[in-house]
Amino acid sequence: MAKSATNFTPAQRPEARPSARDPLAYLRSDDALGALLPAVQQVAQLQAACEALLPMLFGSCIVLHLRQGTLTIAAPNAALATRLRQVQPKLQQDLQAKGWGVEQIRLKIQLMTTGPKPVTQREPRELSSSALSSFSALANEIEDSPLRDAVRALLKRRNKA
Repeated sequence: MAKSATNFTPAQRPEARPSARDPLAYLRSDDALGALLPAVQQVAQLQAACEALLPMLFGSCIVLHLRQGTLTIAAPNAALATRLRQVQPKLQQDLQAKGWGVEQIRLKIQLMTTGPKPVTQREPRELSSSALSSFSALANEIEDSPLRDAVRALLKRRNKA
C-alpha cells in the first residue's frame, strides 16, 4: 500500500519571549545603582585575577574592595589568612604586573556564609523485636533517672510500652 501524504502542518512557534533582563542592564538603568557598576566590575575583575593567580587559596576568599591602592581580601579562617600572608608579596607583584595599582594587601578574617544547609528528613529506623524487648528490660532494671525516661520515651514512640 502506498503512503499518502500527511495533512500535518507543524504549529508555528510564537515570537520568542523576551528573556530576563541582564543584571548589568538593570544596574545601568538606575542612576543610584549605576554609580555602583564600576566598583562592582572592578571587584569582579580583581576576584578573577586573584583566582587565576592563586586558584587553590582563593577558592573560598573574597575580594572586598580596592581603595587608594589597598586591596582588602576576606578569608574565612585564620589558617587561610596565614597562608595568604605567606604568598602576599608574590600576589602583590603579580597583580602589579597585570596592571592593577595594588600597593598594599590587607587581609580580614570574616565568616563567610554559604547558605542554609539543606534539611534532610531521616526515616525512623526500625528496631527488631529482640531490641525492643532488651530496651524494655533495661527500662525495668535501671533506677529512676533521665536515662530511664529516655528509654521509656523510645519504647513509647515505637508503641511497645
